[in-house]
Amino acid sequence: MSRTRRLRRAVAAVGLSLLLVASLTGTGCGGGTRSAPASSAAKDPATTSSTASASKAGKRAPTVAPDPPGAHTTRTGSPARRSAGGAIPPAHPVPAAFRPAPGALSDAEVARELAQMEAIQRAQRRQALSAEAANLAGLLPWTQELRTGTQVSTASVFRDYGLGLACGGVLGRNELGVAHKTAPCGTLITFTYAGRSLTVPVIDRGPYIVGREWDLTGATAEALGFPGLGQIQWSVAG
Repeated sequence: MSRTRRLRRAVAAVGLSLLLVASLTGTGCGGGTRSAPASSAAKDPATTSSTASASKAGKRAPTVAPDPPGAHTTRTGSPARRSAGGAIPPAHPVPAAFRPAPGALSDAEVARELAQMEAIQRAQRRQALSAEAANLAGLLPWTQELRTGTQVSTASVFRDYGLGLACGGVLGRNELGVAHKTAPCGTLITFTYAGRSLTVPVIDRGPYIVGREWDLTGATAEALGFPGLGQIQWSVAG
């Protein structure tokens, strides 16, 4: 029995010695090589996978060149393409076959037309705030009225016979004249309606109804064939 025990102890000592030697030399029971350092395993997974796949296929993994210094990038992060001269090409280049539509206005012509439109609108505004204003406070002096050329305004007729006139006298049935809010008394105005023309003086003030500029006497309306209310052409005589 003592001999068997000594034999077992010897075998155990030999086994422990072999394990100690294997741990010191880095070899396993199968005689494999030393494992790779941990730092190499921590590399980019995409690079590792591409390298592994390339090695399996027997090809070398492609390398990605870095962007050149000073290269511009787009919003997506990709480098912007430069032309031969170094300038970045436009996002919407004008095609060589592109031509403006025939008769299209230039920028200068559009600006001139806009200026003319604004002038017309100012004149219309001034006219609306003058003789056809809603109240006397909004009237312009006669000297600032649009009095050049032929104008078109709304007129009416008054037949208050026997009543006094602002410029003096009493309105009669055969009285030729017209009423206006600001034109000086005696100003001669030429009216044209339906091909008939007649020049009469300003003899009264009015009309005080919004939108109307002139008020013809009954005799003036009959001479022109004017029906009583409507548009009429007029101009300052002389």
